[in-house]
Amino acid sequence: MTPNLEHHIPRITPILDRLKGKVTLVTGGAAGIGRAIALHFAKEGSDIAIADVASCRETTAEEVRALGSRCIAVRADISEREQVEHLVNMVLREFQQIDILVNNAGIIVFGSLLECRIKDWDRMLAVDLTGCLHCTQFVGKHMKERNRGGRMIHVGSTASLLPTAQQGAYCVAKAGLGMLSMMVAMELAPFGVTSNLLCPGSALTDMNRVLLSDPAVSARLEARIPLGRLGTTEEIAAAAAFLASDEAAYITGAEVVHDGGMTKGALWWR
Repeated sequence: MTPNLEHHIPRITPILDRLKGKVTLVTGGAAGIGRAIALHFAKEGSDIAIADVASCRETTAEEVRALGSRCIAVRADISEREQVEHLVNMVLREFQQIDILVNNAGIIVFGSLLECRIKDWDRMLAVDLTGCLHCTQFVGKHMKERNRGGRMIHVGSTASLLPTAQQGAYCVAKAGLGMLSMMVAMELAPFGVTSNLLCPGSALTDMNRVLLSDPAVSARLEARIPLGRLGTTEEIAAAAAFLASDEAAYITGAEVVHDGGMTKGALWWR
């Protein structure tokens, strides 16, 4: 008998006002995981700044405002340091503070490491790693000077933890993001700032929608997940909200794996 997994997908209920009075900057916040995080954090009371190069960022901002939170949407390519500086200055002019940084923006070009074109390597590292450094530096200096604590959540991947076929450069960039998160955790701990790596497994997003639209591909993937299904962006957002909350005040330098057991399952079945 094949189990019906639909009823195992929980209905995510945000904790009202848990993030009230906070300001969250979400990079790559226009769509996918970033959009889910922006909306979930708004439901928990946070004001939101969305940074993205996608034109739909203003549509997502309107959705946030409809939930009762203030929101600005800024076009920013985080690989460009000057654009990140401008972004952070705009957020501070609007809200006077940044309490939570979600380093979510990222790109992927599929391919093996040995065949990876240098232009693709450079672009992935520029966005997925160096871009996160830009954001972390500017926001981190603000948090340090303000000296009222803060939360940094870096959205990695299971590719941060294990080699993944046809994702050579992406794995390297996301693994680097994990070390960046740990270094920030150590350097900013004296100022009450936590830094954690959130590692989602497979969830349907705009980035992988074409790939997972193939039933054979999605079935093969689900077969590798002990819980037997893909995750949802809402579940990822809920995990991020926990890391942003006071409940997670003593968690820093951690890797929070959100993959339905896939990573451990891969080790189990070897």
